[in-house]
Amino acid sequence: MTDKLNVLQDLAIPFPITTSFRHQARAYAAQYFTPKIQQRIYLHTLAVFVADAYFQMLGFETNLNRPERWDVIKRLWSEANELELLGLGNLECCVIVKEQEKIILPSDIVSNNIGYLFIEIADSEKEAVLMGFLPAFDIKHEELQITDLQSIDDLIDYLYQKETSSLAEIAEINDLSLEFTEKKITYLRNWLNNIYEGDWQPATRDLRNASCKKNISLTGQIFKMQLSVSQNNDDHDQLIFVTVIIQGENTVLPMGMQVSVPDESDIYTETVNEAGDLIKILLELSPDEEFWVELRIGETFIREYFIT
Repeated sequence: MTDKLNVLQDLAIPFPITTSFRHQARAYAAQYFTPKIQQRIYLHTLAVFVADAYFQMLGFETNLNRPERWDVIKRLWSEANELELLGLGNLECCVIVKEQEKIILPSDIVSNNIGYLFIEIADSEKEAVLMGFLPAFDIKHEELQITDLQSIDDLIDYLYQKETSSLAEIAEINDLSLEFTEKKITYLRNWLNNIYEGDWQPATRDLRNASCKKNISLTGQIFKMQLSVSQNNDDHDQLIFVTVIIQGENTVLPMGMQVSVPDESDIYTETVNEAGDLIKILLELSPDEEFWVELRIGETFIREYFIT
């Protein structure tokens, strides 16, 4: 335990607490009712200011300037000890004391929580030490040892990985949106209003469900693509059913044929590995969500583009 604690302390980051930090923290804490709560809010707010200054110094964007962030009435049941790192999520700042051996994670988890930052506030209230952190996880034991913390170096690596992942997801979404601007799009919601575009032919329709089909030519073969759309009355989500059927010389799908759809940040693919006459893929999508269906045989493929 001593070795782990020594490593954690060696990698800890001392940081000054300015007079301005103390004045702002006192002013915010004074809005609460009892001295005990005021002192706790004061220390938590100091920790947030320290964390904010540290991460801004490292080039991370934060957001402490929103008026509602400091409105006690709007935050009646929370204590404003989270720091928002823009594009990444909320890092919850937890105050510890010198030589503390055990830590207790907050019982209330803030929305979009990405982890917990543990900060030691000196008795003089003029210096803080960023001791370590824990990534967000499903809490099974609220009380942990101080040596369970990961170092601040680990925290920075963790945040840079999340930032890289976030940028990759944004780039992928932008690529998909650009692809959609250049393609012919079928609006599935129109089918529920008895409006059909292009070569899509209605198959079945009632008040909340509609199905259409279309013939698609690929590698000299004709395939029938059928989509069914139904709308959930409770939350207005739409459930999209996709069925692809071959019609042509053979009664079964060609071996190796693939049908793909986007699946969040990935692609879901069904491959024909045994004799069969259809592939069926079920999707649950949000209103106005973009997606495509791709049919592929070898290097040859065709995509149809949709918006729910």
